[in-house]
Amino acid sequence: MTPASEVKVWDPLIRVFHWATVTLCLLNFFVLEEGSNPHRYAGYAVGILLIIRLLWGLVGPYYARFGQWWPTPARVRYYLRQLAQGRHPYYLGHNPVGSLMIWLLLLSLVGTVVTGWLTTWDAFWGEEWLEELHGIIANTLMAAVGVHAAVVLLTDRLTRSDLVRAMVLGKKRVPANIKVEDPRA
Repeated sequence: MTPASEVKVWDPLIRVFHWATVTLCLLNFFVLEEGSNPHRYAGYAVGILLIIRLLWGLVGPYYARFGQWWPTPARVRYYLRQLAQGRHPYYLGHNPVGSLMIWLLLLSLVGTVVTGWLTTWDAFWGEEWLEELHGIIANTLMAAVGVHAAVVLLTDRLTRSDLVRAMVLGKKRVPANIKVEDPRA
């Protein structure tokens, strides 16, 4: 990599999925009344986005594919050993611990959408346990979102990789003299 180079990482579908999901989740958590039609429709929209994202994870471009950033135990151990030694490996895609967070976010989104959808079924109408489970998963999702946002900002500071900018424009800046931990770099 040359100094001040930029690499296309996040394609438009990934970026639209990310920011639309952020917007819909914030609306559902902070603005829209629980159980209202707008709340439900926002949840359905997240469900549709999730289906598209899961399919894109199988057939999309390199950095969108789950196999590229699958958090294997070996990858996670390597990354954590590097951090313990005071190094912060630079990844064009998700780092292995970031991959774990993405899976937590995706699974929490699926759980929130499915439990919310089930509350509309006649068989589960008014079931308090399901509404409580929906709330627990939604709260877990929002806590994970908070941790995710904080760690993205910290990682940006440590690696100078402009992660937020990359999620908006699709390109990551690669600082000069940085070893990229990515087979395609």
